Amino acid sequence: MLEQSLLFSSHPSVSLTEILIVFTIASLAYFVVFNKFEKHVPLQRRIVKLFIVVGVLSIIGILFSRYAFWGMIALMTLRQVYLHGVYFPKHGVNGLTAEPYDKYLELTERMKGKKS
Repeated sequence: MLEQSLLFSSHPSVSLTEILIVFTIASLAYFVVFNKFEKHVPLQRRIVKLFIVVGVLSIIGILFSRYAFWGMIALMTLRQVYLHGVYFPKHGVNGLTAEPYDKYLELTERMKGKKS
């Protein structure tokens, strides 16, 4: 891969090893640990979503730098910690088990702007 980022040549680009590490950890988290949260979404769609997220992160890392790559991952992680640790429990949904599941689905639909 590239040694330097394309837009900021003074900063290092993300490496293939870093991308593969993130892909592996994201796959395990998405399909093993947090599988119960998206069991209503077809498997093919979840796989495509994973590739899109890791692909966009990779493009950010190549264009801007590995610092932007890891910064975006940190922001995404903070958002998930807030969502599961604060927002869901505040609205009556367990952030670790997504129970009650019907309330979780209703809440996520409202978050997406769909009225139920």
